[in-house]
Amino acid sequence: MKHNFIYTLTVLLTIAISIGACSKGEKHPTLVVHVQERDGTLAAGATVRAWPGQNNTGGVVNDQVVDQTGTTNAAGDVTFELEGSVVLDIDVIYYRTIITTIAVTDTLSGHRVVKLESNRQVSDENITYETVEVY
Repeated sequence: MKHNFIYTLTVLLTIAISIGACSKGEKHPTLVVHVQERDGTLAAGATVRAWPGQNNTGGVVNDQVVDQTGTTNAAGDVTFELEGSVVLDIDVIYYRTIITTIAVTDTLSGHRVVKLESNRQVSDENITYETVEVY
């Protein structure tokens, strides 16, 4: 009888520890891209594409989870939610209007490569901040 009690208690403790260990969820990465000109001027309205690039797969990736495009807000930021570890190219196109005697649109661009990883954490966020300068 004593052996059955010890066996039952051991099994219950093992199950309780296993459930507690599984409560740590995998935190998928969030990428926040800040776009600015070389002089620090914010690039609001810039188009930002975060994608694996052609060199990773030998072709264009159409998966919306990995290949995402967004537009920067007034602070020059855009946020991408991803579902796993990945290496991404960040390509930026920014159309800046220069007003002199006539309005002229200048096209600026920038590029960066970033590595993001899913983390097993209890409560911390998994956010990566990257700044891309356009020129």
